[in-house]
Amino acid sequence: MRPEILLQLKESVLVTDLQMIRPDLLIVLSYVSWWCFNNNLPCRITSIMDDAPQRISRTHAEGRAIDISTKGFGPRDITALLKYLEDKVGHLGAYSKSDNVQRVAIYHNAGSGHHLHIQVSKEISEEF
Repeated sequence: MRPEILLQLKESVLVTDLQMIRPDLLIVLSYVSWWCFNNNLPCRITSIMDDAPQRISRTHAEGRAIDISTKGFGPRDITALLKYLEDKVGHLGAYSKSDNVQRVAIYHNAGSGHHLHIQVSKEISEEF
């Protein structure tokens, strides 16, 4: 059974924040939403423009990152979605400060629970 609402927002996330994200991030979000739709899983944004003090970077405030809830996802779902994103839009990803590897999505817990952190590069790609 497919979710009734295809793109969900956490209560604290403003729909107007979607207007502030970069076009390349919007493209990546489209791929996330498409994958979730085809796998009968919710696509719930938990953070867009949030610039919380505990953040280690300003990617959210710059409109280059969003967080997606993985509630209801199994380990295989997370692995499959990460691979799908890397295959389809990995070239849009940001380079990690810790290992200098380009990734468009990571699964982690930065203090607010496990989620997918979707992030695009500072440089805007001319290829989508």
